[in-house]
Amino acid sequence: MDIWDEVVSEYNNELNKLRNNISDGQADNFAHYRQLVGNIYGIEWSRNKLTEIVKKRLYEEEDD
Repeated sequence: MDIWDEVVSEYNNELNKLRNNISDGQADNFAHYRQLVGNIYGIEWSRNKLTEIVKKRLYEEEDD
């Protein structure tokens, strides 16, 4: 496992924790629920962008 796989794995672990918090009803109120959903959105965006950039860079290096 390389560093990128570890980072993506950590993103996925955090996403699972946040999703479990929501499904377990741990959001105290609507504002807290929105915060959890926003965190999920942000982490998913970060994970997807990181994966996209790493793949793009790896393919560029292979072409050189």
